[in-house]
Amino acid sequence: TAYFLDTLKLNTTYTITIGADVEDLNNRNKMAEPFSFAFSTGAKLDSGKISGKIYDVDPSGSMVFAYLMKGKEIDPSIQKPDYVSQVGKNGKYTLVGLSEGEYNVFAFRDRLRDLLFQINEDEFGVQFKDLKISQEQNEIINCDFFLSEQDTLPPKLSSVIMRDRNHFLLEFNEPVDSSKISASNFYLFDSTKQSRIDINYFYKGEARPRQYFLALKDSLVKGNNISLVSTNIPDMYGNMNDYETYSITPKVDPDTLKPKLLKIAGTMPGDKVDYDDATLTVKFDEGFSKLEINNAIKIEDGAGQTLSQQVDFLDDASFNIKILSKLKQRTDYSLSIDLRKFIDIAGNKVDSTYKHKFTTNSELDFSGVSGVVKNVDENSELYIELKSVEGSKRNYTNKVNRDKTFTMTKILPGKYLISSFIDKNKNGKYDAGSVKPFSFAEKFTFYPDTLNLRARWPVVDVSIEY
Repeated sequence: TAYFLDTLKLNTTYTITIGADVEDLNNRNKMAEPFSFAFSTGAKLDSGKISGKIYDVDPSGSMVFAYLMKGKEIDPSIQKPDYVSQVGKNGKYTLVGLSEGEYNVFAFRDRLRDLLFQINEDEFGVQFKDLKISQEQNEIINCDFFLSEQDTLPPKLSSVIMRDRNHFLLEFNEPVDSSKISASNFYLFDSTKQSRIDINYFYKGEARPRQYFLALKDSLVKGNNISLVSTNIPDMYGNMNDYETYSITPKVDPDTLKPKLLKIAGTMPGDKVDYDDATLTVKFDEGFSKLEINNAIKIEDGAGQTLSQQVDFLDDASFNIKILSKLKQRTDYSLSIDLRKFIDIAGNKVDSTYKHKFTTNSELDFSGVSGVVKNVDENSELYIELKSVEGSKRNYTNKVNRDKTFTMTKILPGKYLISSFIDKNKNGKYDAGSVKPFSFAEKFTFYPDTLNLRARWPVVDVSIEY
């Protein structure tokens, strides 16, 4: 029995939702999904219904908010919803007892449980089409959501530590897009001498997440007032910190440690190298001069024949070696690195040559998937996405052919979810839309089954329907 402390309004439809957090008394088992029902205090019962699913690794605890549109743009950060549905472990939700009218519907991970959207904190999902309840259509199904993050704040430095006379360890308050950052984004300013000191190297090395190293050749004067200046630092969402200063304490301790080779890795499991797109990643713990690096690297086949290569730097301490010569499948090769050419900012180096053997994989190591997309406008620009469900971050994206067929080859074995989205803005990636200012998300659909892709056994005739 439920008792209401406030008097209910006349001629009004109310909904009651029993949330998925409800547990039984014996084994504390939670409900698989919430249960909602409606009742009316008048002769008419509003019977509109919107249902769908939230697609997320863990959708449980998230909420779906519905707002009856009344002419003004909805702002979920200050407006509480007219209707609410909780979401269970299976991601399904149902909004019931809806009156006639147009709706904005959002999915939120409402962390504060205050029925308000906290920008930069709550994950969100936006509807992909107009939602209107009427006498002719009082039920809308398959209003599905992805949960996405929204970040509008620029990154900031949370700490700067000078390790010795040549090195700084930086830490940011959030992940930054290091592919768009270099040593030129930083400099030191000595306010005592009124002079600028340039930074020579920026690199990841052995730093922890959100941390990076800077290296400079010039020495600082102990006791002077010196600040590190950072400019145009982007985070992973494109927010830019245009200018920031951080006061530092100079150190004069010398750097006597020699550069250390941290890893050499291929792009395939077991650090194998893809025979068809051969790339090796080399990572050091120290930044180094790049002048003679091409001459410090040699790749040979089993007969001692030198192969053609190209070096692409990732930062000042790591690089990719792109092997331009054609490689054979399941064949051993060797990489030689003359460590005497890798000289750090303090002049330290290792007087030896390092040799590394690697093996190419085979076309028999791969799987694939092919099929067709149905029930979609012929002019729609479509993409197919494969996402691993086994903890790895292996994702594949392919554009669908004009005849709505697709073929994805060279897929590593494993279990995958397969989905499709309509690329309305034609930028080649899924657009999650925006809460405010409001913009629709791009429409997507999932294939109902998990694909188990095995080596040498591609899955065919997959039918994805909108």
